[in-house]
Amino acid sequence: RIANAAELHEQQRADTFTTSGINGATWCRKLHCTQPQAFAEVQGMRTSSRRGRRSLDNTNFEPIDYWRMFITDDMLDDIVCATRVRVIQRTARTPPDFYAARHGAAAWPSRTLRKQEHKPMTKKDLEQFIGIAYGLGVAYKRGIQDAFSDDWLIGVPWVQRVMSFGKFQRLKNSLSVDIPRERNVEHVDPISNRDVSKIGVLMEKFKKRCLHVYQPKAELSYDEQVAKTNTRFSKLQQRLRHKKYNGIQIYSLCEAGSGYLVTFVTRQPTPEFSIEGAMFSLLKDVSDKWHRVYADNLFISTKTLRWCKDNGIYLCGTARTTHGFPAAISRKFGGALEEGEYSWRMTRDGLCAIAWHDSVVTQFMSNWHNPEAIDVIRRREKGQRDRSSRNAPKVAADYNKFMGGVDQLDALRGTYTCRIKAKKWHFSLLWWMLDVAMINAHHVYCVEEEKAKRKPMTRDKFIKSVVESLIAKDEHPDAPEVENDGSGIKRARSETGTKM
Repeated sequence: RIANAAELHEQQRADTFTTSGINGATWCRKLHCTQPQAFAEVQGMRTSSRRGRRSLDNTNFEPIDYWRMFITDDMLDDIVCATRVRVIQRTARTPPDFYAARHGAAAWPSRTLRKQEHKPMTKKDLEQFIGIAYGLGVAYKRGIQDAFSDDWLIGVPWVQRVMSFGKFQRLKNSLSVDIPRERNVEHVDPISNRDVSKIGVLMEKFKKRCLHVYQPKAELSYDEQVAKTNTRFSKLQQRLRHKKYNGIQIYSLCEAGSGYLVTFVTRQPTPEFSIEGAMFSLLKDVSDKWHRVYADNLFISTKTLRWCKDNGIYLCGTARTTHGFPAAISRKFGGALEEGEYSWRMTRDGLCAIAWHDSVVTQFMSNWHNPEAIDVIRRREKGQRDRSSRNAPKVAADYNKFMGGVDQLDALRGTYTCRIKAKKWHFSLLWWMLDVAMINAHHVYCVEEEKAKRKPMTRDKFIKSVVESLIAKDEHPDAPEVENDGSGIKRARSETGTKM
């Protein structure tokens, strides 16, 4: 540790100095960067991506075909099977104490459970349920119950033609995504979505579809996002300091400029899980292709920069002095820099550290940028209507341009969301997954339409087309109706029940 400010000032002037610790390195004013490798892939939908079983061959893809690339028939079958198993398990168990006290143990299972058992969920029921959630998320801002209302002012006629409110509630209450894990299958990666209870297997399947369907462009951004939930019963929830709600944190790698989700992992409260380990686990999915990944100072360190370079990944972003940024050129001692000026150092293995005076001194680290490369950015200034141009190091300009991929995905989820209020914490991850599936499907659709030199439809019209296909009744024959066996008859309240 350096003793005083005078010694720090002398160290800053020196051409070469060494930092200690786990992120230590030797820094100098000599250029040790080389020409970056070219990106090894081509952006676009992969030719090997498998469509749903109901997609037609040798025809143009419809919006529903793109959606089924991410939410496949196998995933829907798993949800339907898990839902039916949950209904059977709830019916076979002993009645809860409050139910036995009110109705008697002989009256178990309840009327609702008997309806769920005699009229089990079908795949078409699930698709219509998802279609209603998508459709109401486009333009309807009132509650679900109001959408099923007979009131001509607040009711939604097309929703009432698809199913009744009672059936919608029955499907929602019985819905389960607790898919059992594969037996006798060993997973090498200790950090995986499979370890998330209730919904982990389904999320891991969705992650594989995101990786398999589409090859993103070279620039990617890495950050965390939140699936909002206010329940208190989830071990995964993390309270955000700057928000008034709880949420489940999801570390995500997105395509810069579009918000396409490439891969993700859910934060878990286990000793094996770490921020650095989660980053390495996700970046392995895009290794050896020389992607340009941009991240903020929570994820940038000399260790991660070296690991990425060894695995064929270019990484850069803002940096902290506690993560390896040399303190001699940090913001604490950068007061001598004029606005727009910057100072830099490099290591012999090609890592560069840059302190640039923007409105304040900002710190950057990269494993592939040339610190002497200059670019121009535009900034707003007080008293001026137009933005003024300002010189900046290339790493700062690239960071400002390509860092916002995950934030863009959050913004897209906030506009048209299928999120429905629910008490179960894992439903928040289900709504998050359905929202991201629609965003990814629309982006792949736009890329393919632009390649074919056709004008793609807007996102709201794309969702409308998918909803029309999901709620259609001609794809699956419904299960035969079960005759009324008396389960719909209301029972009289017993004398031991609660009295008003």
